[in-house]
Amino acid sequence: MHFQISNFSKSTRTSILLLVFFLLGSCGQISEKPAQTDPDLFSGFQNPPAEARPFVRWWWNGNRLQKKEIVRQLDVLHKAGIGGLEINPIAMPEEADDMGIELLIWRSKEWNEMLQFAALEVQKRGMLADLIVGSGWPFGGEFLEEDETIQRIIVHKIPCSEGQQLNENLESLYRKAVAALSRSYEAAKSYELVFIRLVPSGIQSTSEITDLTADFKKENRLELKVPAGNYELVYGILQRSNREVMHRAPGAAGPVMNHYEREITRAYLNRLNKISDDTGMPLSELLRALFCDSIELDGANWTNGFEELFFETYSYRLEPWFPFIFYDPYTGYPEENYNPEFADQIKRARYDYNKLLVKTFLENFTQEFQDFCTERGLLCRYQAYGTPFLMGMMEGNMIADIPESNNWIYSADMDADEWEWNQGHGYMIWNMYAASGGHLTGKKIISNEAMTNTRGVFKASLEEIKQHDDMNFITGMNHAVLHGYNYSPEQAEFPGWIRYGSYFSERNPWWPYFSKWVDYNARLSYVFQNSAPVKSIAILAPEADIWASHGLTRNQFHTDPWYCYRLWETISQAGSSCDYIGQNIIREGKNENGSLTYGPMSYQTILLSSVQSLESETALALFDFVKNGGKLVAIGEIPNRSLSFQNAAENDVVVQSVFTQLKADFPNRFFEVSVPDSEENLLPWALELFGKINIQKDVEIDIPEKSVWQIHKKAGDRDIWFFTNSSRVKTSTFKAVFPTGEKTPWIWNPEDGTRLVFPYGNKKNELEIELNPLQSLLLVFEPGIEDSGKPFEMPGEKIITIEDPWEVSFEHVNGETFTRNFNKLNQFGTSPDEQLNTFAGTVTYKTTFSLDENAKWLQLGKANKGVTEVFLNGEKVGMNWHGKPVFNIENAGRPGENLLEIKYTTVLSNYVMSLENNPTAERWTRGYEKIPTGLEGEVTLFLN
Repeated sequence: MHFQISNFSKSTRTSILLLVFFLLGSCGQISEKPAQTDPDLFSGFQNPPAEARPFVRWWWNGNRLQKKEIVRQLDVLHKAGIGGLEINPIAMPEEADDMGIELLIWRSKEWNEMLQFAALEVQKRGMLADLIVGSGWPFGGEFLEEDETIQRIIVHKIPCSEGQQLNENLESLYRKAVAALSRSYEAAKSYELVFIRLVPSGIQSTSEITDLTADFKKENRLELKVPAGNYELVYGILQRSNREVMHRAPGAAGPVMNHYEREITRAYLNRLNKISDDTGMPLSELLRALFCDSIELDGANWTNGFEELFFETYSYRLEPWFPFIFYDPYTGYPEENYNPEFADQIKRARYDYNKLLVKTFLENFTQEFQDFCTERGLLCRYQAYGTPFLMGMMEGNMIADIPESNNWIYSADMDADEWEWNQGHGYMIWNMYAASGGHLTGKKIISNEAMTNTRGVFKASLEEIKQHDDMNFITGMNHAVLHGYNYSPEQAEFPGWIRYGSYFSERNPWWPYFSKWVDYNARLSYVFQNSAPVKSIAILAPEADIWASHGLTRNQFHTDPWYCYRLWETISQAGSSCDYIGQNIIREGKNENGSLTYGPMSYQTILLSSVQSLESETALALFDFVKNGGKLVAIGEIPNRSLSFQNAAENDVVVQSVFTQLKADFPNRFFEVSVPDSEENLLPWALELFGKINIQKDVEIDIPEKSVWQIHKKAGDRDIWFFTNSSRVKTSTFKAVFPTGEKTPWIWNPEDGTRLVFPYGNKKNELEIELNPLQSLLLVFEPGIEDSGKPFEMPGEKIITIEDPWEVSFEHVNGETFTRNFNKLNQFGTSPDEQLNTFAGTVTYKTTFSLDENAKWLQLGKANKGVTEVFLNGEKVGMNWHGKPVFNIENAGRPGENLLEIKYTTVLSNYVMSLENNPTAERWTRGYEKIPTGLEGEVTLFLN
């Protein structure tokens, strides 16, 4: 039995399967409310509510707002099926013409009343509104006092040797330290020396360091003749207000807030009370949620009293370790050559410092933000990732009501045959941790800032959006907040005001078809929001080792070891799925009946991904896990040391003893395996591992492929699988065996909200599945006896290739029209004809052909990012916006002459890059090259 991606006439839709979908989700359990177990799941799937529909980030560019324009834009979005908006006041794009529209100051009475107006208009349309806190990101503003702003200690080292005369003042030291930074955004408002020390080469103890701080501060300069030996002069300077809010609008412009102090966080959030004071309405009557964008604090690493907090936490002083614990926030700790014993002590102090920094941030910012939202009856939507530091990817995503990640497009090769992502950038890793945090704490909504795009604003197609959206589902995302929709007046010069985004705009040629993707996404999101993830595997990454060796810098977290954040891929391809967890989950979870249980999640297998070090309590919890029947796999190496500075020797013994005993006592539940030797061999490696340790898969796939992904969910007595083929060119066929017994397999079609029985043979749980390029499939197994379903129809014998000349009409988005005659279908986007290679809009191809026998199917060649509609003898036979363009023409074709019309809609790229004296176009197409557009290749007719 085959499952064919195609488009069909309305009359045959119920009997012929259109393209269905697949969700690849690699994490956690259900959310704030339990999975639905009654027919409401299907009715909600048919007509998804606002919270399941995509939202858009609505950039209020420059806060230059008018009520009439707000109403117009909300009508546009509502008509497209959008469920809600994140109101995001932000700086005016530098190149945009403000058209003389009045600027409203953030939190002024006028701005607050405009927010109220917009929120109430949103509600009139049955939509939902969120609000970003502040303007731009991170939290900050011109109203902050200096002692409320961000703090960072930068460290610098000057090599020196015997007899060298050192003459330095604060200004000279600061210039050298700033110049040595790998990246610096703004000048600090103020700075002061924290420490300056002479550190001997070959140091073996902090007692060998000479502290020059008091002498320097007494004279406000350093004059020193270096004693015998070789040294480094190491010093740290505290910067205040070293980062401004990014893309800030007036009213929330200025330095970034200190995120490490609870009182400062609460004072900042309390400023939002003015909205209620000015409008007379509580925030909860206007908004669904408050939103915090990604954590981008430019390496903020200090706050008042941190050294005392460190002593209270760890019972040893941090100050002696000052020369070793601070680091460039974008590159991490440098390579060093200390003796092994002292190097080990440094790693432990570094771990303690970074761990406490994260803990302080989460308690005093993230949790305080969540508490503020809860007290006001609002949801907290929060992005835990950021740059350059990752401030608790596991714990941060567990705190918020709505953990949110972010996927990027045009960060990797978008034209590759196979789906790709940029691991160094890290966005799919963020997805995994957001999903895992949401699963472990039972969150209903796991959100994603979707289709973030700074390099291909006018290139993005609906097909590309679907491909990447499906992969978001695979990683566990279940709600999209699109990046984004620009507040841009109708009269603004094309292409309008653009802050960012994939040009989700009514001025985009494919906008009339946008609702097709919106409905597809909404139906899948609804099912995934109202079902529970099934995960048997948990992965522990070497996060603690990264903190000790590299710091909180995200680059090493993403890529070290290379395979750690590729495991979710191969586990899905092999027929299972996983969550990524932290050591806290292992310590705090319950071990019983062969499972680690935390919240609603239970894991039967834990993979340690090149983990060298564990807290002793974690090691003991892992022993208990294996003792109670769980399976533990150490990949690459076996942990052999503890992490913290205090009681290191005793805790090392605990860790080592645990794993010695595991090897001796549980050879059938504790396994050592080598790391995979390459990305190419990762899937065979995983399949071998599954066989070796006898992991029960969610589904048995006879021929696993790297382009076929799946996730498993449950809703009451329903078992749900989402499959997707991420390849743009390859069709995949496989047999899948499901552990569902006599439950009946149904296809739920997210494109039109229909369902039909998936045709099966002798066993309902053994299915033959064929997925065409970019095709997805939602399978729902439910109790009940149904017939085996009507076999899928698919193109059979080719009977004709249409080679007649084509009359081609062009309707340009700029209003121009012209015609051409083509002898064959070739893409025209890169042709030397300027009228063609700068075209964007709608193309209508017309030709006639003769038929001697009945044809059932018509297939186009390459669509080159376009949307196609096919008309045969005046009757519309289908529309295609992704995947293989195949159309059912059974009821439209006739013997003799037939008139074929194909309506083709392009992306904007080639046109926008041709615009001259248009600063917006020039900015966003810088570096563009012409891309293929238009239909290409044969048009073929098939028998059934």
